[in-house]
Amino acid sequence: MLFKSSQMFSPTDFFKYLKRPTYLSYERKETNVVLSALQIYLLFILFVGLINSLSITILKTFVNIPIDKTLDIPEFLKSHLFIYFLFLGIYTPFMEEIVFRLPLVYSSTNVALSLATLTALIAHKIIGGFMPIIIFLGLFFIIFKCAQFYNKLLLTFWHRYYSIVFYFLSLSFGFAHITNYTYTVTSQFFIAPILVFPQIALGLVLSFSRIYYRRGFLISIVIHCFLNMVSVLIYILQSLRA
Repeated sequence: MLFKSSQMFSPTDFFKYLKRPTYLSYERKETNVVLSALQIYLLFILFVGLINSLSITILKTFVNIPIDKTLDIPEFLKSHLFIYFLFLGIYTPFMEEIVFRLPLVYSSTNVALSLATLTALIAHKIIGGFMPIIIFLGLFFIIFKCAQFYNKLLLTFWHRYYSIVFYFLSLSFGFAHITNYTYTVTSQFFIAPILVFPQIALGLVLSFSRIYYRRGFLISIVIHCFLNMVSVLIYILQSLRA
């Protein structure tokens, strides 16, 4: 058995798993969702936060850091900060977990929800209105039916090439956050991977949590919401003081 009997998150198991991700080849753990999420959240803030602070401090001595617009408050929400808080603190992490973490455990529904949600979110940014909802419903039905038809083939792929699935989804989540920055000179693009190091690390931690625990998807959502809500709350308080 790959993992120990302890129910709490184990950094040793995490790094061991990263060496060779395998698809459900162990007994997934039962655990308290909130307590496990809080433990992982605190470990992440402590270690990744420290590494990120050091790397950004060093970078600032050599280059101009791109402007981070992740938490920018849209003009129409400046008088509705609670909605802004709910949007970035709960809605956004929930959508991202559906896209990047749900399909780590294969099913026709999980794959269809992930791809249809991703496409609908992109469509929402481009065209807005009700069209993204129509796109979501249509794509979900098509992908779901296709996944059912090729169910055996896809399940075999998940088992045989799971390391590709695991790292593709985890790293895609991290690198997708490169678009959160405003780049003013070409040289800033070269340091983008360092800027999104926290998101890359988070993607790996959340993906592992999704697989490590029996209720891993819920735990990954709670961790993600913890991180976003704290960041958004601090940003709001700082904005109100300014």
